[in-house]
Amino acid sequence: MKKKINSSSLSPKVLIGELCIVFLAVLFIAVPSLVLAGEITYVGSSTVGEFIKDAAKVYNKSTFKIDTAPESDGGENATVVGKADIGGVARDVKPEILAKGVKEVLIGRDAIGVLVNPANPVSDLSFAQLKGIFTGKITNWKDVGGPDLPVTVYIVNPQSATRKVFAKIVLGGEDYSGKNIETVRPDPAIIDKVSSDKGGIGQLSLAIIGGNKSVTKIRVNGQIPVTNNNGYPISRPLYLITKGEPNGEVKDFIDWVVSAEGQAVVKEKFIGIK
Repeated sequence: MKKKINSSSLSPKVLIGELCIVFLAVLFIAVPSLVLAGEITYVGSSTVGEFIKDAAKVYNKSTFKIDTAPESDGGENATVVGKADIGGVARDVKPEILAKGVKEVLIGRDAIGVLVNPANPVSDLSFAQLKGIFTGKITNWKDVGGPDLPVTVYIVNPQSATRKVFAKIVLGGEDYSGKNIETVRPDPAIIDKVSSDKGGIGQLSLAIIGGNKSVTKIRVNGQIPVTNNNGYPISRPLYLITKGEPNGEVKDFIDWVVSAEGQAVVKEKFIGIK
């Protein structure tokens, strides 16, 4: 026969300890996601980072540590050396990175917007005009139908995929140049720069610009800059990358991202894959 334990005979320390064990056991059963959730480290693109932040609000099987300062280049490097569980790349992943065993998963597409100050009446620019502005050949807004006002060009940092994709598509391989050009870090700071400069023009993911009214998104080649416009000419793929095949919590998260539920979150700011 089992001997009954009289709780009144237990010391306060022992009784408190037993109550704590019971409480934790109940919590473990009732709220497993809070007990078991691990942390996924994300490093990479600030654009893909916008999705990760949105996903973290609804995905409760893991928590996330997010670092977007290194941008896409840094995401690739961190993934290769194992410093990131997941990297984010807002362009095609470099072949040399894939050759090192890195795996990529396409999660959506993003559009890169061209933004100007709201006081600027220019509302549409062609590729030829944008190329002239971002290579320093056009330095006054009057040359593209605007006011007699010097152009100030704001571009994102060299590690950002936004800068590389924009140059490839719009500049045709030419370099950014001109005395009126300024590199801005981090990418979202482009909004502050352009909003406070009547002659300013910048480049930035539409997902980061969002509905910000302090800047104006202009048409490019006549196409409206919205994420669901498949005819918009400046766009790029968005990838999550891992060192080798994903497993465990990372695999669970990536499987969720490409599911209907995850894609619904992607489509809040980007073009989905399904």
